[in-house]
Amino acid sequence: MLSALVPVIRSWRLIVGLPFSVGVLTAVLILFVPPTYTASTTFVPAAGGTASSVPTGLAGLASQFGVNIGGTPSLSPDFFAEVLTSRELLRGTLLSQFDDPAPPASKRPLLDILAVRGTTQEERISEGIRRLERVVSQRVDRRTGIVTLAVKGRPATLAAAVANRMVDLLNQFNLERLRSQSRERRRFAEERKNEAERELAEAENQHLRFLQANRRYADSPLLSFEENRLGRRVQLRQEVFQTLTREYEEARIAEVRDTPLLTIIDPAVPPDRRSFPPRKLVVFLAMVASAMTALALVYLVEYRSAAQHADAPQYRRLVQAWTDAKTEIRTTLRIGKRP
Repeated sequence: MLSALVPVIRSWRLIVGLPFSVGVLTAVLILFVPPTYTASTTFVPAAGGTASSVPTGLAGLASQFGVNIGGTPSLSPDFFAEVLTSRELLRGTLLSQFDDPAPPASKRPLLDILAVRGTTQEERISEGIRRLERVVSQRVDRRTGIVTLAVKGRPATLAAAVANRMVDLLNQFNLERLRSQSRERRRFAEERKNEAERELAEAENQHLRFLQANRRYADSPLLSFEENRLGRRVQLRQEVFQTLTREYEEARIAEVRDTPLLTIIDPAVPPDRRSFPPRKLVVFLAMVASAMTALALVYLVEYRSAAQHADAPQYRRLVQAWTDAKTEIRTTLRIGKRP
């Protein structure tokens, strides 16, 4: 056991000096690697909206025409997370204006700031989307529903600006989506409201004509039954008209609503620490690898020296195999060079 330490003690300069030299060289070289920063923002989806006052039967009738006039559906955090990395949102991010780090006090599209190349604009956008996909990540906390968006880049101010812009575009996308739904709801409710108004007017006119023609209807059971039937019809038409009127007004309000659908918990701020490269870890791993290499060299040299002195058969076979391998390699290379 103690004999195994003899080569280490003899070659302590190599075992100590090589890792130290490699560590210093790695530390110097890694200084030239541009730092990368990661900016993060967190948000949660806001409430999806209030329930609609439209009866279930009417909502079912609207759904047959492909129109949803029910309450605004709640959107899950997974939906927002998927939209964040969608092609359309990444495209909008690339075409958005940001402060250019090179010339101060100037704005340029992110596509130009990243210096994305391509023969056409669409090729540049496609390449830019692929580059953004590699540096953008999102995560959903299943327990709290919090969505985290992380953007890697440099400088730190640009990474934070891109993250905040992506959240803004996400909110705009969903606002437009809900406004489109509200627009369809408003159109359907307006058509049904006008139709219900005509039906109500017709039912009231029929009831009025009956009362004018039968002033003493209470004396006749048959006429009383007919009056009750016409009165119930007017009441039903009134309820339908009132319901559709409320739905129409709600849809008109929702169509122009600009309430954000996202509650920002932490907006992205320029990080003060780089996320890559991890300089201390890289230097440590380089020193460990060089130390292991130095130990391997020391024991290999020690084994070779011991084998030469002992004239071991295994060592002779190893030398012969190495000589044969070098001869075969030279022969192969000479054959490959022939015309």
